[in-house]
Amino acid sequence: MWEELKVYKQLDKAEINPTFKKFGATLLSFTNGFKLDQTASIIKLSREINQLEQAIFIEKDKGTYNLKVRTSIKPVDFYRKHKYTMLNIVPLCDILNNHRRTSFPLTQEWNDLAVYLATRIKTEIEKYFETHGSYYKIIAKRKEIEPKDFGLDNKYELLIYAAIRTKNKELLNQYLDKKMSRPVMGITQSEYLKPDSNEIDESVFLQSVKSFALTGDFISIEKEIAKACGQN
Repeated sequence: MWEELKVYKQLDKAEINPTFKKFGATLLSFTNGFKLDQTASIIKLSREINQLEQAIFIEKDKGTYNLKVRTSIKPVDFYRKHKYTMLNIVPLCDILNNHRRTSFPLTQEWNDLAVYLATRIKTEIEKYFETHGSYYKIIAKRKEIEPKDFGLDNKYELLIYAAIRTKNKELLNQYLDKKMSRPVMGITQSEYLKPDSNEIDESVFLQSVKSFALTGDFISIEKEIAKACGQN
């Protein structure tokens, strides 16, 4: 078992990228209900439940053997359409309550690592996704989600959608005010790899939503979201 290994055998430099590609396909084969998107340095396993995209991102640090594993929960109709946008970013080590483990080595034991991570997905990550599996559950756990500061966790975006979908006017205005104090969404490392020129002006979008939020006009807010997503 991978977690019992004391010593790892490093891959030759030329083997890293081909192995990473195989690693993504193997990990997908060990899990159920997820789809795979992959680049030379990112593996994204995702599924859609209750209008939410639940995803696991595995990123290969440039020039190293290390893999970072993080989870993301994002509205399926989020106003930023980039495939690799992450919201409510939570590292796997936080879910496992093992804050010392911040990365995993991609080595000759990569297949054993895939089995280990697939097991974590089926147990701890599935449990985490279940507790955040609807907009009502997200609102119920909002105190755990609300950010302590403005990093790249991109949590207010998820909370704004949750307040819209649960028609909670008070929380929506509160989260919009928080977000609009720092209106430009942080860009994750993933998104730098494939820049998208079709993104909307986030500040203009938030101001438009705010104008309707003041009166609790959720119908008009949903129309703004649909417009941002190119659904009309």
